[in-house]
Amino acid sequence: MRIGLFTDQFSVGISGQTTSVMMLYNYFKKNGHACYIFTSHTHKLADDNPDIINLPGVPYPKKNMREYRFSLLVKRHIKLIEACRLDIIHVHTEHYLANVALAAKKQLGIPVVYTLHTMWEYYLDYLTKPINRIAHEQLWRAVRLTVFPKMARGADMIVVPSRKLYNCRRRYCLGDNMVVIPMGIDLERFGRETESKRTDDKIVFLYVGRLSPEKSIDVSLRAFADMKNRESAKLVIVGDGPSMSDLKKLSEELQITGQTVFTGAVPRDETVSYYHSADAFVSASRTESQGLTFLEALASHLPIYAIRDEVLEELVENGRNGFLCDTETQLTQRMDELCVTRKAPSQFKPLDGYSVQDYARNILALYEKVIGD
Repeated sequence: MRIGLFTDQFSVGISGQTTSVMMLYNYFKKNGHACYIFTSHTHKLADDNPDIINLPGVPYPKKNMREYRFSLLVKRHIKLIEACRLDIIHVHTEHYLANVALAAKKQLGIPVVYTLHTMWEYYLDYLTKPINRIAHEQLWRAVRLTVFPKMARGADMIVVPSRKLYNCRRRYCLGDNMVVIPMGIDLERFGRETESKRTDDKIVFLYVGRLSPEKSIDVSLRAFADMKNRESAKLVIVGDGPSMSDLKKLSEELQITGQTVFTGAVPRDETVSYYHSADAFVSASRTESQGLTFLEALASHLPIYAIRDEVLEELVENGRNGFLCDTETQLTQRMDELCVTRKAPSQFKPLDGYSVQDYARNILALYEKVIGD
C-alpha cells in the first residue's frame, strides 16, 4: 500500500500528532508499505529522509502559532502528491495540510482518513486569549462551524483515540462515520528497567508533558504545596512549554522551590528513566483526548494520582493502580498519604490493545476497509 500521512506539527517538538505519525510511519515502512510524511515549514527540516515532503507555507502571524503555516496556493502541491501515487491519505491536522489533503482527494480521487487528536475547545487561548476569556462559547461555536464541518464532509472515515472524544462528536459537528482507535506506546520499552535518577530517599511525584495552561499544572503545584509532609517529597516536572516561567514563579510564591525540579525539555528516550525513578505520576489535566503519558506511566508500573477525567476512567482503578480525585484537596490528601505510608497502589494489569503494533494494525485494517468501500 502507498500511504500519505499529513500533519502540520511534525517538527514541532513532542506532541500526540508527531508521536502518532512516527509510530505509523515506522511500522508501515518496516512491513513493506511505501509511506510519505507531508508537512509544512519554510526552513529545511533536519531530517533528510526523502519520505518527508515539505510543502512550504507562510507562518501564522499569531505568536503562539508561529510554528504553523498557511498558504492560499494549495493546488501547486497536487502534482507532488500525484507523483507519490498514494492509495490513501491520513490527515492528522485541521489546518493547512488538511486543506491540501482534501484538495488532493477532490482532484485525484484519493480516499481520506482523518484523526481528531485534540480537544480544541480548550486551546482557544492560542487564537485569542481576550475574546476567549470574555466569550468562550461564541468563539468556540465560530471555530467549530468553520473547521470541523469540512473534515466531516471530506473524510471517508474519522478516527478518535478515546471514547471521550467519540462522545463529543456532535459538539465537534462530526458525523457517525467515526471509529475509536487508541494510540499505542512501546510497552516493552517503558516496561524495561532503566538506570535510576534518584539522588535521595524522598517520595518523587512526577509530571511529564507540555507545560501549558490547559494542562493545569498549577493545580498540581498547589496540591503539592498544601501537603503536610511535603518536606519528605519532591515534585519533578519534565517538559517545556509556554507556561514554564509562570509555573516557576508560582513555585516561588508557594515556597516550594526547594522541593520542585523543572528539568526542561529532555530527549524522549530519557523520559523512561524518569518514570522508573518516581513513586507516582501526578496530573490535574482535564483536557486530554487520550493522555499518552498516563499510558507510559502505567506501562512503567507507576501509579497515577490525578484529578478525575473521562479518559482516565478507562485506565485507572482506584486503589489498584492509582487514585482519581474529584478535588484539589483530595489530591493533596492522597499525595500526603503516600508520603506517610510509602505504599503506593501496585496492582497493574497488562495494557492490552495499547501497543504500537495494535495501533498500527488497526489503522491499516481501517485503510483497507476505506479503500474497499
